[in-house]
Amino acid sequence: MTEVLKTPEYPNKKLFGRKWKVSVLVPKSENINSLDLKLYTSHVLSDSDKEEKSLRVTFKIQKFGWTIPNFSEITVYNLNPETTGLIVKAGQRLIVEAGYVNGDFSEIYDAPIFQPLWEKEDNVTSKLTFRCVDALGLLYENHVEMTAAADYQKDMILRMLKKANTPFTAQISDKLENKKLFRPKVFFDNPMYYLRKYSQQSGTLPSVIDQEVILERPQEKNTSILQEKALVVSPEKGGLIGTPTQTQDGIEFTMLLNPQIKIFNPPVLVKINPKFIKQSEFQYGTPGPARLDEDYTYRVIGITHTGDTRGND
Repeated sequence: MTEVLKTPEYPNKKLFGRKWKVSVLVPKSENINSLDLKLYTSHVLSDSDKEEKSLRVTFKIQKFGWTIPNFSEITVYNLNPETTGLIVKAGQRLIVEAGYVNGDFSEIYDAPIFQPLWEKEDNVTSKLTFRCVDALGLLYENHVEMTAAADYQKDMILRMLKKANTPFTAQISDKLENKKLFRPKVFFDNPMYYLRKYSQQSGTLPSVIDQEVILERPQEKNTSILQEKALVVSPEKGGLIGTPTQTQDGIEFTMLLNPQIKIFNPPVLVKINPKFIKQSEFQYGTPGPARLDEDYTYRVIGITHTGDTRGND
């Protein structure tokens, strides 16, 4: 008698088989202050397509709107000395792509390297840890000097950004204040200082995610069109892990990595049935938790991507 072995059926076939790619960009010449990928040479440090030879990678990538700055750490193990030396000396940007072999796979991170840190974990294991800050060159290493003619605030801000030492653009919501000024304005400081001042007039703060700057308010864009496209998250769909918890901001939950979940561009809404949510108890003298949404629909305002290519995360 011949016994036939069948492939086991997994409840989430689409979310089986991890896929990743970690690259560091080295500028082709010195003093490059540009986001254009053509000006960089890409060095792939680990790629799941060569899994039998790929190096172990761990990461904790934070993306929170209306919080400046966002810090992340990505670690590559046992990188050869030649590549390590090149990256430590000249590596400028780090790109992480992640997802699943038979599911969603795309870029989840693109940010400047703040500090590369090499160290020995034991006698046979070395690791190179990249500490990254979103839009580092825009936040701390930028400056603008110009005089803008009297105009609407939004137009003045956009012109100011183009005149910065490292020029960049910002997505500014139409719902933010846009008063017309009747006298010229002098800009002489970090551009982010003026973005903060302008945003505060509308009760918000600028958001910096990867290499993008967005100015809008958290309560915007919860339109019916977006609600129709809301991602349903449950143990059967979306790979919900554990029990979602009610918080002061809404709810907090863990799921299998999904690169399509974003804070901006476009904003993502998720639907979670309240039967899965652990509701917080009200305690006297402390701020109460946010009410659960009647339509079970929530806007994503913060993400932490956690991964280990040789572990369980």
